[in-house]
Amino acid sequence: MRQRGAAQGVAELSTDSPAQIAAREVVGLARQVVRRKLYSVRLPPLPMEKLYERLASAVRSPYAEVRIESGKAYIEIVGTAAQIRESWARLKEAVASLWELYRLQQSGEASVETIAREAGRTFPPEALVEALRLRGYEARLSEDKSTISTNAPADVVVEMARGIAEVVDELRFRIRGTAAKRLVAAAAVGLGVDSETVIEYAKRMRILEETEEGLVLREEWRRALRKLSVMLKASQQGAGSAGEL
Repeated sequence: MRQRGAAQGVAELSTDSPAQIAAREVVGLARQVVRRKLYSVRLPPLPMEKLYERLASAVRSPYAEVRIESGKAYIEIVGTAAQIRESWARLKEAVASLWELYRLQQSGEASVETIAREAGRTFPPEALVEALRLRGYEARLSEDKSTISTNAPADVVVEMARGIAEVVDELRFRIRGTAAKRLVAAAAVGLGVDSETVIEYAKRMRILEETEEGLVLREEWRRALRKLSVMLKASQQGAGSAGEL
């Protein structure tokens, strides 16, 4: 049933139930050519739960079946040609990302895009590299800023990337400038302190300055990070010594 406005040009208001709407969508799909396609692809030796989760989330069709045996995934997709094409494209991206994650675990190298996908957030890779170094790991960003190499465990890399993204998000209205946000995020995540503590120390050291538009950085951020990290580490050691007394 539809209700039409008295004046011409008034939008129609649909009073159809969700079941009726769903039924129409099913009929519309049935009118299209539905196909069945089987694919197979080699997978890295990662936990089975993670493999199934990543592959299942990539499918964009009404029905799909995923079976993993002997290091290979057998994927049956049922849907329209467009749905099958989109699903297969997304599956290939998902598998490539899984291999990148495995490469990070084995060789300590992965693309920034893969780390961001695992973390569920985008993040400044420069800040992650500096944070990893503050934790005592080796870390390097490629010249094109697309790949990170590190000896840190993969789960630590992903966790720290997520933490940096969260700190940067918290600071978006308080601190002006990308470099200043990198500074605070790298120090907070790398040293395991809250961002407010980092900001207070940075203000005392005149690394950050309060202005009408927010906090601004007064010097090159990596140099500032080195100075700031020395003070923060000293304060942590002092607090630890006091606790032992």
